Amino acid sequence: MMERFSEIMTLKEAAKYLKIGKSTLYKMARESKIPAVKIEFGKNDKVIIRIPYNQELIKKIKMISGRRRNPQGKYWEVPYSEDLIAKLQYIFSENLIVDPYFYLIPLQKELSIRKYSTRTTKSYIRINRDFLLFSGKRPEEIENKDIKEYFYYVVNQKKVSTSTLNVIINALKFYYGEILKKDFIFEVKRPKKDRKLPVVLSKEEVKKVLKATSNINTKPF
Repeated sequence: MMERFSEIMTLKEAAKYLKIGKSTLYKMARESKIPAVKIEFGKNDKVIIRIPYNQELIKKIKMISGRRRNPQGKYWEVPYSEDLIAKLQYIFSENLIVDPYFYLIPLQKELSIRKYSTRTTKSYIRINRDFLLFSGKRPEEIENKDIKEYFYYVVNQKKVSTSTLNVIINALKFYYGEILKKDFIFEVKRPKKDRKLPVVLSKEEVKKVLKATSNINTKPF
């Protein structure tokens, strides 16, 4: 028997249940996209579907073959397939919240085919997922200004180094250039290398160095 939840949730409760930020949920509320449905990856190639208690949404989820209710986790599970996201978008329309990782599966496959290291693969996936979460858009909706805003964010807010920024550029360039065949990413200019200031010794430190050198020269062999 399906466990019943309160039919009325506060935005804070709904955000916690759906595991999304309150700001995202506030935006959806303003755009009349609530109740919301969130999907994320589970274990063993299963997709987790989280929905607030809503009769209409429950009717829709029963349209999906292979569905299974998880009473402990209070969510639904369905087997993953390549056309699953399209099906869910058709069924739930604007109510659907998709974890960005689903959009990055082609990226992961391409990196694997090209034999990129596990470390690089994880890094590229993490960076692209972080960017999509930051933008709040789907990959096909991304514009050049979104990427520039993200660069501004990581440089000025997260204070990343030049080397880290270069990795971010490579990750985004690979996904949007190699996978999605978009050109705007190539407009991004590479940052200059961080300049390290020369080490300047004080007078006392110079005296110590000279004294140490003098002692070495006077020592018998």
